[in-house]
Amino acid sequence: MMDSQSHEIFDPSSSWPFYSIINSNNFDYDLTIEMADVHVDTPQFSSSSASFSTLEDTISSISSLSAMIPSYDQSAQSPGFSDDQLQALSVEDFLLDNEEMEFLHGQISESDERISDWSPDPSVESTPIQSSLLVLPGGESELESRLGVLHLLKAYGEAVEKNLYELADEIKRCLSDKVSLAGEPLFRLTFNLCQDLEKQGDYLRQESSKNYETAFRAFYQIFPYGRFAHFAANSAILDAIPADGETTIRLVDFDMGEGIQWPPLLEALARQRKGAVKLTAIKWEKEDQAPSMRSFEEAKRRLVDHARQFGLKLKVEEIGIDDLVNEIKRGNKRNGKKEWLAFNCLVGIPHMGRVRSKKLVEEFVRVANDLIGNSNKGIITFGNGDASETLKNSSGFASFFEGNLMHYQALLESIEMNFPNNLAEARMALECLFVTPSVSSRGWFERWMETKECADLRMGGLESCRVSRESLEEARELVKGKQSLYDVRIGGEMSNELILEWRGTPLVRVSAWRS
Repeated sequence: MMDSQSHEIFDPSSSWPFYSIINSNNFDYDLTIEMADVHVDTPQFSSSSASFSTLEDTISSISSLSAMIPSYDQSAQSPGFSDDQLQALSVEDFLLDNEEMEFLHGQISESDERISDWSPDPSVESTPIQSSLLVLPGGESELESRLGVLHLLKAYGEAVEKNLYELADEIKRCLSDKVSLAGEPLFRLTFNLCQDLEKQGDYLRQESSKNYETAFRAFYQIFPYGRFAHFAANSAILDAIPADGETTIRLVDFDMGEGIQWPPLLEALARQRKGAVKLTAIKWEKEDQAPSMRSFEEAKRRLVDHARQFGLKLKVEEIGIDDLVNEIKRGNKRNGKKEWLAFNCLVGIPHMGRVRSKKLVEEFVRVANDLIGNSNKGIITFGNGDASETLKNSSGFASFFEGNLMHYQALLESIEMNFPNNLAEARMALECLFVTPSVSSRGWFERWMETKECADLRMGGLESCRVSRESLEEARELVKGKQSLYDVRIGGEMSNELILEWRGTPLVRVSAWRS
């Protein structure tokens, strides 16, 4: 994907505040780290001045949110259904096969007929289940509680697939009685699936949003999801840009957000003595807005000022997709000198705090394909942190639902394992802001319906950008740690996809195509 210059776009000496490389798995939380000041009222970034604090201090500044995380009684009674309801589903609907048992508890040993208990910590050896040692206050063992939740989740997916919505609602009610935000990843995931977004789920997110800037900063630095996606996309773009220094480069961003993807790339372009660069943020109508640290105008000012420090002339604008098409076509006719276009589409990456409509993604890719496939030259980078795209060929909603369960449980496990145990409330606040918006039973059903209605994303006539061995190793360096269970591998039909995994479960995928 890149040549030897690729390290430049993720240089730990970069002056952009969020781009100090922090490998949380290698981190001792009592050591000090360098963190540049980020102030909403500061229009420029200083490359020479920086403040120093401990990472724990940064995270603990949002630990005050613990008051808004209520305590829940995790003890639960076994759910009960009427005979009529149970007749709607077969016994097999409530049973787990061996693959599902391994997913939850580890492999089943036939030689000694016992089940090994699964632990998120690889340093803890699996031990035979002994119910006398696992009895909880509610009288239900840890294993029984997990099995009960997983059985009910499986039953919920089957009920929705069979249009048994009253039964599905009853199952959700029973699940909500068995789980809480204070539980293990599977229970926290289930809790969020069962919440009414108009009530408690919204309240928790609103309270967490009061400390959004600090939360965003901590989340982006501690966990590799956003940094990995930005590295992979920027690498592909930088490698594909033509050597002609007179070419006008236009970056078109599907969802610019805080704009933190672009400073390292702008610095690399300045070092290559590129002429002019345009950054266009697409303005989408009728879309729910995720919390943000700053307005578009402020993000624009900071990006322009940052580029100026490196001698790069940057123009930043926000326009609708149709206006973009008309502007590019008029420019081509007027002066005959075509821009080189980089269409960047990242969706569902956890730090973004939302999953965008697949119909909008489809429209963006269609426009990009048309412009760089017919008139202008350029590249399309597509990154996805949502499970829906990989589950589009599911046989039904039940398998789609289970695939999402595996994806988001892996995400929550990776967050928990790479976060200080003494800051559980702060972790809950981060999860509430950056994971919960993607987790709801209603949202997953809507995504399933949308997946069936929308066509597959096609990059007709474009060439796949094969990921180089150098880019793979650099990405692995980005996410490695002392006991890191993250891994990076190459995927895609033409080896054009860089994939971040946790324990073998893909969390983020980034691919690229060029004309």
